[in-house]
Amino acid sequence: MIVYLVTRSTTGIFYNACPFTQLGVMVTVPNSMSQSAIGCKFLGVPRTAVAVAVTTVALDFVCVIQNIDGQVRISISLLAFALAVYLSDGDHKSLGLRASPVQGWSCWISMSLKIGCAVAVCIIVGFGLWSMLGNELELAFTQPSQAWSKFILMCFVAPTLEEAVYRFVACGLIAAIVGNKRTIVVNGLLFGILHFLYGNPSPENMIGGFFLAWSYLKSETILMPFLLHSIGNFLALTGQVVGWYILGSIA
Repeated sequence: MIVYLVTRSTTGIFYNACPFTQLGVMVTVPNSMSQSAIGCKFLGVPRTAVAVAVTTVALDFVCVIQNIDGQVRISISLLAFALAVYLSDGDHKSLGLRASPVQGWSCWISMSLKIGCAVAVCIIVGFGLWSMLGNELELAFTQPSQAWSKFILMCFVAPTLEEAVYRFVACGLIAAIVGNKRTIVVNGLLFGILHFLYGNPSPENMIGGFFLAWSYLKSETILMPFLLHSIGNFLALTGQVVGWYILGSIA
């Protein structure tokens, strides 16, 4: 049986086709769970979807903690990606596999600027409080000769891997099951823990996951958090290179 949920969002009314074949009954979904099409398909297989999401994140944490080769992390993310696509049963939009955000690109240009300003404020406040507590700021610099290799790593490899695991799988599989708000909170915390394990608990990394999860569920495309992630890392890399010219060469 296919149940069509009529939901209202900021972009109007849309229809979500959600399978409840295993349940065989009509399920009422609260508004907080129906504001995004992401994850709708997995309401019929909630235990499997949550199990895949939890296992994927746990394995990724283990790889980081044990400093396991990056290719293993990539293999895990690819396997989880394939499982998510398989469970979606061809409903790619429920995973955010669309070429553009539902609100349009022009809307997200202004939204991205607002997100950037919010993150910048968090960085200033975070580093300010850290300094006021008597702690020394550890600044990272990148030499120009290393800029290209770090660009590939920071702006392509890392966003691809982390968005596949923490947005596509960890958000996409559970959003409709636990609700958008809970998904954003959990996802933001997990992303912060990941960067703590990296040894890079900077303010933008501690709060970045909340914005990325929100952008994924709001735009209904995985491209949005990937682009925001890549642009954010590019700005960080640019700051590291500029910092090397200004301070690093002196030190």
